[in-house]
Amino acid sequence: MNTIGTRDLKQNPNSVIQRVLETGEEFEITAHGHATGVRLVPTHAGPARWVRGDVLNADEPGLTPAEADAWLADVDDTFDDEVTDPWDRR
Repeated sequence: MNTIGTRDLKQNPNSVIQRVLETGEEFEITAHGHATGVRLVPTHAGPARWVRGDVLNADEPGLTPAEADAWLADVDDTFDDEVTDPWDRR
């Protein structure tokens, strides 16, 4: 189990909490090098923040040629849309 001092936890609480939530690691909090009996334990581990593309798409079937053509047509249609300034008072 990882340990973290109260000083380090005070200086970087967000990064420690984020690490606990993302990885599921537990941290024991120490004061002056001695265990305090307090631990940071996630109730559930969240997904990793960054996932490589090959890992993300490993279980995903590819598009059929018809689906790929339909998707490309949808993307091409967006270029015909008129772009307006939402803050422009007309």
